Amino acid sequence: MIFGLKTFLFTALIFFFTSFNAFSGNIYIEGQFTFPPPKTENPEPIEISLPDGKETITIAPFNPQVFGKTKAAKSDVMKVLAKTITQFDVIAIQEIRDKSGTAIRKMEAEVDALGTDYDHLIGPRLGRTSSKEQYAFIYNTESIVVGESYTFNDSPGDLFHREPFIANFAVKNRKYDFILITIHTDPDEATGEINALPIAVKDAQNHFPDEKDFIILGDLNADCKYFDENDQTSPLRNPEFMWLIINDMDTNLAKSSCTYDRIIITAFTTEEDYTGKSGVFRFDRIFDLKAKDAKKISDHYPVYSEFYVDKDTDWFLPVK
Repeated sequence: MIFGLKTFLFTALIFFFTSFNAFSGNIYIEGQFTFPPPKTENPEPIEISLPDGKETITIAPFNPQVFGKTKAAKSDVMKVLAKTITQFDVIAIQEIRDKSGTAIRKMEAEVDALGTDYDHLIGPRLGRTSSKEQYAFIYNTESIVVGESYTFNDSPGDLFHREPFIANFAVKNRKYDFILITIHTDPDEATGEINALPIAVKDAQNHFPDEKDFIILGDLNADCKYFDENDQTSPLRNPEFMWLIINDMDTNLAKSSCTYDRIIITAFTTEEDYTGKSGVFRFDRIFDLKAKDAKKISDHYPVYSEFYVDKDTDWFLPVK
């Protein structure tokens, strides 16, 4: 009887730690919970609890907050950004503000200097005002190849301040290909833009008729005063879509708990490739940053999801 009680208590304790996803300062992965790494006098090399990448890839969006020449000139900031990017196979970057185009090239150079070759794909400057932004995808060339890309044309209805940037990717030498659709919604019109995203998905499906795996990712401003995350009437909440970054994941550095950043997949097809693991990459805790230093990096955390590289039943050769 005593042995049975001990077993019950041990099981309950494990359940508590694997289920509790709101504990401040820890990385949350769906179905998994880890404490932050201990502080050390010499924090390198940094070990984090992310997928090992052997049979999976990890995809993330990240808004580094007004990323341009000024931020790119700050070496301490760029080092943290580079270390963050190297945790993922593909990362979609929002809010690039740089007419010269030098900031994104410097970011890629910082990443490459860490020992793994990355490349980037950048879209056009977008926006209804003089303050333009660009999207970019930065990807690990050892694991990812890229194909065609385009910017969604919403000229008939002008649905978005910054139209989604869409690109075709595949895992090198494995059987998984997918389409990424990244966006930074306008905060004042976030609800309307989020509700219009199925139109962009449909356009991408028509553009890539042989592909079935579509992933929306970015800074959607999908919470708090900008969007009612519990509104099940949103077209993006219909059963066709599966939200991987769920409502209780805090993706911003402010005191408020808001899930602005999201990853959403086409559920009926892409779900077979999803491992069930998603989370928030808290770079302030991972890299042991003080609050004032973390805010120099961004007011957003990257979020991420993990996908299998060999379970794609609609795989074809989309890229060369």
